[in-house]
Amino acid sequence: QIFCQSSRTEKNHAAWPMATAVKMESSSRQDDLVSRCINALPEVKKVVAGGIAGCVSKTFVAPLSRVTLLMQVQSMRPHKFADGRNPNNQYLVASLRKIYLEEGLTGFWRGNLATCFHRFPYTSITFYANAAIRETLQQNASTLPDQSRHLLAGGGAACAAVCTLHPLDVIKTRLMAQTRREYYTGVLDCVQKICRDEGPRGLYRGISVSLCSTTPSIAISFTAFDEFKRLFATTVLGPDEPDNFRLTLCSGACAGSLASTVMFPMDLVRRQMQMVGVGGRPLVYANVGQAIYHVFQTGFRRNRGTALGYLLGLREFFRGLAPELLKVAPHNAIMFSTQHHLISRKWLFEELLYPD
Repeated sequence: QIFCQSSRTEKNHAAWPMATAVKMESSSRQDDLVSRCINALPEVKKVVAGGIAGCVSKTFVAPLSRVTLLMQVQSMRPHKFADGRNPNNQYLVASLRKIYLEEGLTGFWRGNLATCFHRFPYTSITFYANAAIRETLQQNASTLPDQSRHLLAGGGAACAAVCTLHPLDVIKTRLMAQTRREYYTGVLDCVQKICRDEGPRGLYRGISVSLCSTTPSIAISFTAFDEFKRLFATTVLGPDEPDNFRLTLCSGACAGSLASTVMFPMDLVRRQMQMVGVGGRPLVYANVGQAIYHVFQTGFRRNRGTALGYLLGLREFFRGLAPELLKVAPHNAIMFSTQHHLISRKWLFEELLYPD
């Protein structure tokens, strides 16, 4: 019995250092995990700031976004033309009034929930990827001019966002394009019906056109923002400081207007391609070339055989540009300013972890 007790005591003494080592290792792992989480918070801040900026700006300009979209897709719905020849939504004020009379005040924000579901991760990825790619290019391609690096970074960020979130963009477009007749009742219903009517492929309608239009548009927007900010900082709006809201507002507005004007025809075709096959209907366009031809013909056939006919055909690619510019100037101004403000201010976790 004495021998057995002695043996147990020796085993306990031998196990004690091992248990202590296991506890220390576990504690060390926990401390390492906590340290990694704390170190990742600044990166999380960048992601969240971009998402909030996108949702705030999109919600603010939602009525103009809806009018722009309705103008862009109406040429593929000639059966809805009131007189059988001319599009219904030709003028901004008349279009706004039509939405209000047919759908009420909430009609201006139709599809805005889907827009925010899309916009939060979209702008998060765009801002974060843009900054990361710029940093990488700065380290590995420092011989390139600043503008070239900024264009490449903006384009790369746009590609990442579009490829990841294109299905949400399709859903948003379908919901916003509805008028009096509602085929989709919400985001989940839209997903189910697209998959049922068109298969999973329907969620990626127009992705090639989206890449061709969104990539250069965001690249131009981010690059132009830096250039306008540099220009205005040295001329009329004062130095680039965190509290200089006028500088970020004006730079964002000018950058967005420039990018949208240059890429608007491609954006119009993109929206129309996303609307192909709605409700399981026969495909209006088999490819992008047919879409471009049809949009041109919508304006051209109104004055066929005259020089004015060709101008009106080209004009059709800019249908909705006026509300787009009225929308994109405040949208980009708010987005860049909100993101800049959120990034430059201390958040609660920073106040607690890094007190002055």
